[in-house]
Amino acid sequence: MKQELKQEFCKFTVESLSASYIPFPRFLIEDCFAELTNDAKVLYALMLDRASISKVNGFVEADGTIRLYFTVEQAQKKLHRSRQSVTRIFQQLESSGLICRKKQGLGKPALITLNYPSNAKLIQPKETGENLSG
Repeated sequence: MKQELKQEFCKFTVESLSASYIPFPRFLIEDCFAELTNDAKVLYALMLDRASISKVNGFVEADGTIRLYFTVEQAQKKLHRSRQSVTRIFQQLESSGLICRKKQGLGKPALITLNYPSNAKLIQPKETGENLSG
């Protein structure tokens, strides 16, 4: 039997502070990405959030590319999915062109480069060190 979570809620008002958020690019809801599962879109958003943090902290390659690590195990934990499901999700993102994974071998996690469509509308994020929208 599933245990019900007890959570207290507050009304969102004009005086409410904004909640911490994960950037979710609008291009992910366009028709060209209709074949991607929602889990794949959420994982992309999670990786985009991590890339934004890496950028703010200066973890950038000499050529300006932001590469990141996001293991299958981390994705399993964040998405509450099995290893098999997460592996399939990474494959979806890779075959769509949204990510490129470079295997490093020796038990090291793959190095991931995020991509975005060349026609995507982009904005300049605020450099606050908090979660950035992109």
